[in-house]
Amino acid sequence: MLISMPRQGLCLAYANTRFWRGRETPTETLHTLGDLFGWLETSAGLSPRSLRNLAARSCAEPADAARLLGSATTLREAQYRIFSALATDGPVPQKAFAVLQHALAAAPVRSRLISSASGYAWEIESSPTSVTDLLAPVLWSAGDLIAGGARHRMRRCANDACLWLFLDESKNASRRWCDMAACGNRAKARRHYLKATRG
Repeated sequence: MLISMPRQGLCLAYANTRFWRGRETPTETLHTLGDLFGWLETSAGLSPRSLRNLAARSCAEPADAARLLGSATTLREAQYRIFSALATDGPVPQKAFAVLQHALAAAPVRSRLISSASGYAWEIESSPTSVTDLLAPVLWSAGDLIAGGARHRMRRCANDACLWLFLDESKNASRRWCDMAACGNRAKARRHYLKATRG
């Protein structure tokens, strides 16, 4: 099976598949195994053929599908807690870190880099049969980000309702918002409103 080279922020993109985390009811995008497979195909570069094979096996056993999705979201939440702590200079939750460590230990090994139609890809021996196989590019991205220097540029949106994770690639590393046009402008408008009502 070929897996595209994981981009640096892939693990953050996966953590952000649940968003508006500061609201009473966050927005969930991974409701079904089909949602997870769709995200893996479009964002993580898994081949449609590999996903189809696993989907056919999973759909035959609904309990297996539910278990697979549950494991995938457990991994996502562990990663979110780790990255959120790193982004705010807080202590990394050891339970979440243990979940990630266990998943990384079970993930396929990256050993052979080959040329592919879209550039370069990692080749792994097996077809995906477990959540760690499926999420291998996300797990590799998470390990690389935590171990590398880019972790110091990890941020969490300053909008308490948003809490989106991102890498700050601004020149002076002072970005506070996931998106200035969305959360940044809301904060500016709120400050302006409060100033006008107090003044």
